[in-house]
Amino acid sequence: MNAKQSLSSISVNQDLWVEQFRQEMFERDYRSGLSAAKSEGITIGKEKGRTEAKLEAARNLLKENVSEDVISRCTGLPLETVQQLAEELHDVSSK
Repeated sequence: MNAKQSLSSISVNQDLWVEQFRQEMFERDYRSGLSAAKSEGITIGKEKGRTEAKLEAARNLLKENVSEDVISRCTGLPLETVQQLAEELHDVSSK
């Protein structure tokens, strides 16, 4: 193999290596992004679930005539939220 062919071969191999490296970096970054998005989605889902559980507990306690203030303190929900739930339950029951 002469010098010109050797140089051409090295150049082609380097180009292939660079392209492969870029592809691997892209795939790694893509997988990392998916993993982060999945983790964030799980966290958001858990938080929504906890909030829904608090709201359901508050509705049930309101149906048992527990005071709005006590429900707010026990569930950690803002008093305004408990009051809104009470109004919604009252509206539904009066229909």
